[in-house]
Amino acid sequence: MDKFFLRNKILETIAHPEIPTCVYEASDFAIYPSEAEIQTVKLQSAMESISERGGGQLVLPSGVFYTGALSMKSKVELCLSSEDTVLRFTTADIERNYPLVYSHWEATPCMNFSPLIYADSVHDISISGHGIIDGGADSGHWWNWHHQVENTWSLDKADLQREDRNALRLMNEMGVSVRDRVFGAGHYLRPSFIQVIRSERILIEGVRIINSPMWVINPVLCRSVIIDGVRIESFGPNNDGCDPESCNGVWIKNCTFDTGDDCISLKSGRDRDGREINVPCENVLIEHNLFSNGHGGIALGSEMSGGIRKVLAIGNEFTSPNLTYALRLKTNAKRGGFVEEIIFADTTIKTVSGAAIHGTMLYEDGHKGSFYPVFRNISIENLTSSGGDYGIFLEAFEEVPIVGLVLKNIHITGAKQSIYSRNWKNPHIENLSINGTMYPRPEYVWIQGVPIAGDEVRAGVKHTKESQNFQFIWESSNDGIHWQYFSDHQEVIVPHDIRFLKVTVKDDFGYLESSIPYIVLDQGGETLTIARVRCRGGLERTEITDFQKLITKDQLMRILYGLFSDRRTQPVQGEEIYSFAKSRGFLPSDEDCQYARGQFITRQELASIAMQACGASYKNASSTMPVCGDIDRIKPNFGTNIYRALYFGFMQLEDGKFYPEKYVTVHDAIDTISLVADFAGL
Repeated sequence: MDKFFLRNKILETIAHPEIPTCVYEASDFAIYPSEAEIQTVKLQSAMESISERGGGQLVLPSGVFYTGALSMKSKVELCLSSEDTVLRFTTADIERNYPLVYSHWEATPCMNFSPLIYADSVHDISISGHGIIDGGADSGHWWNWHHQVENTWSLDKADLQREDRNALRLMNEMGVSVRDRVFGAGHYLRPSFIQVIRSERILIEGVRIINSPMWVINPVLCRSVIIDGVRIESFGPNNDGCDPESCNGVWIKNCTFDTGDDCISLKSGRDRDGREINVPCENVLIEHNLFSNGHGGIALGSEMSGGIRKVLAIGNEFTSPNLTYALRLKTNAKRGGFVEEIIFADTTIKTVSGAAIHGTMLYEDGHKGSFYPVFRNISIENLTSSGGDYGIFLEAFEEVPIVGLVLKNIHITGAKQSIYSRNWKNPHIENLSINGTMYPRPEYVWIQGVPIAGDEVRAGVKHTKESQNFQFIWESSNDGIHWQYFSDHQEVIVPHDIRFLKVTVKDDFGYLESSIPYIVLDQGGETLTIARVRCRGGLERTEITDFQKLITKDQLMRILYGLFSDRRTQPVQGEEIYSFAKSRGFLPSDEDCQYARGQFITRQELASIAMQACGASYKNASSTMPVCGDIDRIKPNFGTNIYRALYFGFMQLEDGKFYPEKYVTVHDAIDTISLVADFAGL
């Protein structure tokens, strides 16, 4: 794919709105600045009148104009002429000021509160100028309808939205008629700020948009949409900046995004509704934008059941440490659909907290479904980035690996972990550097089996590319410092009279990667998982002798430190272990460690610790719940990690139930942590 060719092809699908040059002042319709009067009727009447006269521009002068929901009309431009012009939407009497209309809520059609600025089946409309459009949302209005779970240890607050959200999801799944999906008064589904449906030639230019109830700009099933020079500042839950949904021909340029969720997120319908409508989001050009706060800078999904294709993001800049992911793909097995013919090019990421590139099919409902999505023909080139938990985190289901992936001219520094690749099929990797290390190369190396003198063990290797020939370099040591080579086979017999064992792998490119040093055990007799944790140093700082007793937090934190800390081989104090545990999210940051040491661990806590330890990064990946017989006993804060711990096989149901508050024995905890360490490549 050539980015210049794709850019030209996209621009062929986009046209500016055709609006007459007639200018109408607000005062022509008795509309004057007022912080006391809600002028919905006057503003709506003015736009309808201008449209009936053939179209033109309605100009709002300096001052504050209060209003309820407005419905845009064909060939009308709403112009906020001055930086001092404020169009402010009331939060009073929600039912009256935001009446029931056909809309889309998180890419699902329903009858709900009107979006603040709404349009359906219109053409040639524009919102322009230099002023402010204020949705009025804050912690006491709109945003308090939804409690967003950011992590396991966050507060477990009531979520007013949850029941209605689940009801709408079920209606989607069951194919309930849209006219029977009635929400609005008495319900808690927040409307989008600007939603234009089934329309064409739309321009939003120059304005500043703040304090949105929900998604900010959401064109749905539209053709030819231009968002130019807009500044969005809105930090509430689900405050996506611009979400084109099943649109053809979208140009987002010269904008600044400072949001509480994804800055830009391309959509194409959710689950059954999206598959039945079956309209992709395509021909999208995203260029020369500035991304600050947000979960994802440029995201594709998760509502992408109709597919997303022919997208070019070029010349964009990401600047804030509060940005979780710069480039993001997200979906699950309830969606179906595809993401294809995508180019991210010429990207500068000054700093990021999660990953420069992040993609997962385990978003929200994960593997719970039979409609596998597809990631194919995705090219990321000419990218520089700094920081992040990962440089690149990109995974797909085993059933549908990522194909046609190109990573070219990418330079990432300061990432805590370099790369996580899961189910990539024959990627093209060229000039990819993470933390000064070139790829493709071995990602990690481990020893399979238990190193006991006289027993056989085998080298395992995870490589960024599938087909490689490896050379193996086995070494032994008695002090963990001085090492002696003894074999070049993949399988070896563990020598007698040694204390430590490690293996280094060399690939076809000449790159080397080594396992951690394994402790050679004196004899067998323990269960495999206990022996595996012991040989990797997990039991070095414990005095555990009875593995059937309940495990304490202190014991579990010491096991985790022995396995996952970079200082695992050095002397350490208890305070350092707890500091490490908090930094990795194994404990809440405000945990009273002295009090916590003797506390026992519940199964729901173990599931969350397992997911924190395994190395898979799912920040801001929405929430779900496991399928089990005692789901009513599982707190939402723990639900997503329980689901994923079950999916990865770290834990199992017992007679179809999870028993979230059941305390865990040392043996059961070690079973889980051993599997986590295997997954992490130790």
